[in-house]
Amino acid sequence: MKLFYNGCFHTMQKPGEVFAALLVDQKGSIIETFAKVPLGYGEERIDLQGSQIFPGFIDTHTHSFEGGLYTYAADLGSCRDLKEIFEKLSETEAIDNTIIAFNFDENLISEKRFPNRRELDRLFPSKSCLIRRTDGHSVQINSRLIKELASDIRKQGNILKTNLNELNRKEEGAFRGDLNDFICHWFHQNLTEEWILRAYQKGAERAVKTGHTTIHTMIGDAKKNPLHYSFLQEMIKKEQFPVDFILYPQILDVQKALELNAGRIGGCILADGSFGSGTAALTEAYLNDPENKGFLYKTDEEWETFIFEAHNNNLQIGVHCIGDAAIRQILTHYVRAQRQNPKDLRHQIIHSELITNDEIIGLMSEYGVAAVMQPVFDQLWGGAKGFYSTLLGSERALQCNRLHSLVQAGVLVTGSSDWYVTALDALQGVQAAVNLHNPVERLTPYQAMELYTKNAAVLSGDEKRIGTLSQGKEADFVCLAGNPLEEKNISCIPVLEVFKRGKAVYRRDEF
Repeated sequence: MKLFYNGCFHTMQKPGEVFAALLVDQKGSIIETFAKVPLGYGEERIDLQGSQIFPGFIDTHTHSFEGGLYTYAADLGSCRDLKEIFEKLSETEAIDNTIIAFNFDENLISEKRFPNRRELDRLFPSKSCLIRRTDGHSVQINSRLIKELASDIRKQGNILKTNLNELNRKEEGAFRGDLNDFICHWFHQNLTEEWILRAYQKGAERAVKTGHTTIHTMIGDAKKNPLHYSFLQEMIKKEQFPVDFILYPQILDVQKALELNAGRIGGCILADGSFGSGTAALTEAYLNDPENKGFLYKTDEEWETFIFEAHNNNLQIGVHCIGDAAIRQILTHYVRAQRQNPKDLRHQIIHSELITNDEIIGLMSEYGVAAVMQPVFDQLWGGAKGFYSTLLGSERALQCNRLHSLVQAGVLVTGSSDWYVTALDALQGVQAAVNLHNPVERLTPYQAMELYTKNAAVLSGDEKRIGTLSQGKEADFVCLAGNPLEEKNISCIPVLEVFKRGKAVYRRDEF
């Protein structure tokens, strides 16, 4: 047995509840907690050096495969013109003979556009190149990659066949919608297992460095193909990772999810797109584009069929919803499914970014629908002169990321990064949640920490196993150099150590 002591253990079961020592058995479960450090307990006594200790952080929505893979790619977030972009691309090593770039935002560079195909062809005549927008909903590629894609596109459904001419013809701008999804998933599907494993190992490494012991991740093409889902399941059984991955078959095929023995389905299966790509579905038009309300990706009939089948087969559902029209569409079907066949499945509205009607919040609370949110979105895009205000106007911008309203109404709200879209960093999310641009929607530090601990465990039905520190639960915890419940610069607090089932999986002085 191990006795962990010399730290302040925050249980996260209720505000102010702390203890001084923790006894853990050989299986990694908490046997007992102590108000004072006991004498004579534990075959091994581990001094935590006066650190502040919290349950291991849980990120409830990541693209961990892409996030890990993109550590080998070009991060274009700091580039301010095309010249800088081309220089960074030229310095990037290829992944399976493809140059990958992410975190591109045309609004941040002087030319206000994507690189065009001619420019990428001159830069990479013998390699493929793929550039993803920061929100993941637009992509640009070069001619070599188009040739590799073309034969597979011809084998797909009518929508992609119709768009094949566009793929060959279009040199300016970027690809969105079906073609964006197909291009990115095609590339991921065709990577070797060696690269797939390397990507997840990088993702797990990043997770523990930022205090995480569990992360939710999505695998699939958002249609019928779960890609490398089974491969990752096998790697998890072989204990290849220092964190727990909670897997989502990111598909619309309920029977396939059941064959995979999944307890949930979805992730980034899309009800709409994104604000940045002008495809988030709104009830009123974009301020900067009065003819555009975005669009709903599927009909009510399609969603009804999918949601009712998944619900009746006891699968938790997660659907990407950014705009208020998309949120209302998906919530309507969640409510109907619950009324017809009540179940405690905690269906998710992922992002829940723009909620313009309090009735939506009331229905989410009444029917047990969870909001899986990314507080850092507000940090990046909120404010009077921010991206939200530019696209939506100041009034609707204040209705984005309504954390406090949701929490106060009793909605289960969890925190996530949407990594690779923002950094896999729970403390950054907590910092953002307590400092939202709209003061009305700010959370207390304790409420913000709940998003990444207690609430996150409830979302996956793991509240009896993780999320708080108490007898009988797994000894998953993070040791911090400061107390996020008291300090102002929460995101700057160093992560000192991380323990998974009582075993150290990260020590800052070893990295």
